[in-house]
Amino acid sequence: MTQITEAKAGKITPEIRRVARDEAVTPEIVAEGVAGGQIVIPQNRLRRLDRPIGIGTGLKTKVNANIGTSPDHIDLVEEA
Repeated sequence: MTQITEAKAGKITPEIRRVARDEAVTPEIVAEGVAGGQIVIPQNRLRRLDRPIGIGTGLKTKVNANIGTSPDHIDLVEEA
């Protein structure tokens, strides 16, 4: 089962509870957002996260930035 199918079935998963706790909202708010497509928890059976995060309406903004320190390509000048 996926987070969205669980949420649509009215179930609150451990991942939904964790996101709610980290975001300081109720699990019901997260579950409703997931069920309605306004919140995603990017995790699946092939991509397990140590700490699930929620992305979407009513949640904190997450920023992912590459500052030239990628193990595949390091070039701080290029990043400037």
